[in-house]
Amino acid sequence: MRIAINTLAMKEQLYGVGNYIKHLVASLSRLDSNNEYVLFASAQNAHHLQDLGRNFLIEVVPSNRFLRLPWEQTLLPARLKEHRIDAFHGPTFIAPLRKSCRQVVSILDMTFHLTPERHSTLKCAYFRAMIPRMTKRSERIIAISESTKRDLVSLLKVDEEKISVTPLGVDQRFRPLNDALELARVREKYRLPDKYILYVGMIEPRKNLETLVDAYESASVCAEFDLVLAGKFGWGYKPLLQKIAKSVVRKTIRLPGYVSDGDLPAVISMASVFVYPSLYEGFGLPVLEAMACGTPVITSNVSSLPEIVGEAAILIDPYRTQSLVSALEGVLRDDHCKASLAKAGLQRAQLFTWERTAQKTLKVYEDLMEL
Repeated sequence: MRIAINTLAMKEQLYGVGNYIKHLVASLSRLDSNNEYVLFASAQNAHHLQDLGRNFLIEVVPSNRFLRLPWEQTLLPARLKEHRIDAFHGPTFIAPLRKSCRQVVSILDMTFHLTPERHSTLKCAYFRAMIPRMTKRSERIIAISESTKRDLVSLLKVDEEKISVTPLGVDQRFRPLNDALELARVREKYRLPDKYILYVGMIEPRKNLETLVDAYESASVCAEFDLVLAGKFGWGYKPLLQKIAKSVVRKTIRLPGYVSDGDLPAVISMASVFVYPSLYEGFGLPVLEAMACGTPVITSNVSSLPEIVGEAAILIDPYRTQSLVSALEGVLRDDHCKASLAKAGLQRAQLFTWERTAQKTLKVYEDLMEL
């Protein structure tokens, strides 16, 4: 079987979707030496696709986003035919409308339908138009959580039989780190304080960081712990910066920017608690990575997050500031609670591996060819 995967959504700096593609491909390479793969990549992201098996071919195509979108719908079908592709996988919602082979798309979340106001107008219009067409025209659909599957069924009336739930995994480098020299290096690099509350992810409205700032300002622990909001600025971040600038605790709120992949386990391991108050997540990979590092987690009781953390985290109502205040004070003032959450998180994270993700994805490919 010849399988093509579109990897163009990977950027130089990896976040959720980029990590998904990178680790899926790497795990498929370790797992599958029988099928042949063609990876469509850009000159900028091809370095994320190293050390793959001999059955993996990388084809470099346009990386500019405004060129990429028409390329996916015009030139890509021809390339699939020329490569004699049996199955095409679009891991970020999209596949060609003009089909030249069987296809599967991964649906990572349904924010474009549930919370369109939290996306740019152009991006929202494109995906709201394309996702329903993709789910109808694709033979199989991969949902990365049961929550996303429910949204697909309820919002787009997708046949449940077409959907395979394939959770994401956590890389083995996410583990509790105790190397004093490495921790000191990372602490100095990002100018991290001795004790801090940590968020990691894109800085954008859906992550609900204004509520986190309000909760931090109201909590009694703000005098002892700094708040670190780590990540790249996405869109709509200016109101957050304005709120921080006016806050009475602005001097203890830090925005170190993007944390490199190599440094992230240390940044998470040194945190006193990891807080992820998102209003909606298709999966919530940063929460899983924090649990794997043995860091206590506080996260929202909405969308996929409860199914990811199980009973290994404190769940809060992301629309109630006081709910987050109580959780912060409860965890940071109770050493037994912190230790219990750390232990439970480590055990829970072991259930999610990229090898399992790849195995389930490969099963989808194989099922696709039996239709």
